Amino acid sequence: MACALYKEAVVLLQVLSYTPATSPPPRIFIICMMEEQIQFSNMPALSAEDQAFISKYGRGPRLPVPHETVHEAFESVVDAYPTVIAAVHGDRKITYHQLDLAANRLSHHLINSGLRPKQRVCLVVQRSLEMLIGLLAILKAGCQYVPIDGGVASDQALQHIFEDTEARFILCLPKYWDKVRQFARKDAIVLELGMDTGAFYSPLRPCVKVSGNDGIYAMYTSGSTGVPKGVDVKHNTMTNALLLEPGRLSITIGSKVAQVLSISFAMGAWEMLGSLVNGGTLYLRGSDWNATLEQIDTL
Repeated sequence: MACALYKEAVVLLQVLSYTPATSPPPRIFIICMMEEQIQFSNMPALSAEDQAFISKYGRGPRLPVPHETVHEAFESVVDAYPTVIAAVHGDRKITYHQLDLAANRLSHHLINSGLRPKQRVCLVVQRSLEMLIGLLAILKAGCQYVPIDGGVASDQALQHIFEDTEARFILCLPKYWDKVRQFARKDAIVLELGMDTGAFYSPLRPCVKVSGNDGIYAMYTSGSTGVPKGVDVKHNTMTNALLLEPGRLSITIGSKVAQVLSISFAMGAWEMLGSLVNGGTLYLRGSDWNATLEQIDTL
């Protein structure tokens, strides 16, 4: 059945198993409810058995989310476990404390360059420690990052995303500088992203006011069926998923978490952020998947 999009929708998905030889095809129900306003009894497409099933398993107790924003959750890990390794990429590694300091400095650099809260900042990168510094710096400035895989995005996609986001600030790895500058708006501020970018700025946290309703990132589709389409995601959507089970995936301090999916894909963000807000050690894969998979315990 068709389902309208609600701002605060609760999506329940039930797939009824069946035996092909003896049962009809499975039924899939997607029910969107606006808080408690829609009652199952008003949904004639659901049998009494289905209504009872969803009433029993579709709702659970309301649990408090320990942090409102993703970077606040990350900072709580930094304060408690500063020397734990936050990420590994090849032969390089960085602790939570080092990652926090680098992100703080870059965030101050962005703010002093004119970045203001709630703006979108394009992040043209590939898997790297610099990528993590960049996205955390953007969040600490109260802004929303737009991840773009510089090695995959076409010229047309890059140009469209820059225009659609109206990005005045773009962070990129040095190898993508020329490409980014070619398609960025003329008044855009493009910063090369390195381990020492913003090194002369304060290592203290910027303390910009950010709420759970503010955007954390905007993901763009590949554009295979037309132009890339952007989807906004809020902080509270991610904290609700990543700080509570089952979305937390039992990640805890020192868990070895793989980052193998596209950095421009929602599940790629789940890998990265899920590890960083729960104290895991993120293993950023290179070209060899097997080398990464042999090192991790959470995928």
